[in-house]
Amino acid sequence: MKGGKLHAQHSSPSVRLAVVPAAGLGSRLLPLTKAQPKEMLPLGRKPVLHHVIEELAGANICRILLITGRRKRSVEDYFDEDGDLRQFDPDKVPTAEKLGVSLAYMRQPQPLGSGHAISLAASFTSNEPFLVAYGDCVIWETHKGSLVREMISAYEQFKPAAVIAVQKVPKAEVQKYGVVAVRRWNGGVAKVEAIVEKPKPDEAPSNYAVAARYLFTPQIYEALEAVKPKNGEWQLTDAIQKLIDWGETVLCVRLGNRKRFDVGSFTSYCIAFIHAAIHDPEIGRDLMRELQRMLRKVH
Repeated sequence: MKGGKLHAQHSSPSVRLAVVPAAGLGSRLLPLTKAQPKEMLPLGRKPVLHHVIEELAGANICRILLITGRRKRSVEDYFDEDGDLRQFDPDKVPTAEKLGVSLAYMRQPQPLGSGHAISLAASFTSNEPFLVAYGDCVIWETHKGSLVREMISAYEQFKPAAVIAVQKVPKAEVQKYGVVAVRRWNGGVAKVEAIVEKPKPDEAPSNYAVAARYLFTPQIYEALEAVKPKNGEWQLTDAIQKLIDWGETVLCVRLGNRKRFDVGSFTSYCIAFIHAAIHDPEIGRDLMRELQRMLRKVH
């Protein structure tokens, strides 16, 4: 990208790998997460991580590495075959094979941040580009995987070092996110001039916040090695900024009319659950009527 314009490249391999960090303690959701990983909390009829895997499968991502930690055994159990449940409807007994993906697992021995978790995936991704989708964040979209497909399209067309999904947030909320500085949008894609982790509202370069989806080339591993941990954690934002400092191209695409649901707190989790439940084709209408009745009583 030169002079504010995107210059297309046309000799790029397709992206077929993904890394899903899912090793967080979920401490803000205690006691709910004392024995149950936050990634396995239900959103409607399916756990959070099921929604994430469906999203990646919808974008033809066929090999996925889950970075897990202690007390995450239920993640592997959920996507594995279970002979005791063979008599039930296959839709009610999901497995990785039925979802059309191959899952691998790796443990993050200590909670050293998302940057460290991603660095563990180097042997899995090798020299290929790969997606990163946080396991505690769901992108709600009309067509599963459409956001990821847009990111892959931008990568295949322009060959940047990274592509980031971003969403517009109120200025007062920017301190919750990594925030990008962009100069101009060109066909739904923009060059990232800088990225800042949790800036104060009056210091934020924009109100475009990172939306928990990334696409990286192996250069991200060099950048992760080059940055120093902050408060004992390797921040992915610092590594992305390092790519920019090195003169590498980092692009972003917008979330648009899709919704992002983060299950990091009780408020956000409850909102996500309600949204998933009222969009259930079988019970959604009845649930909506009951919620409206309850709200009338409250007021």
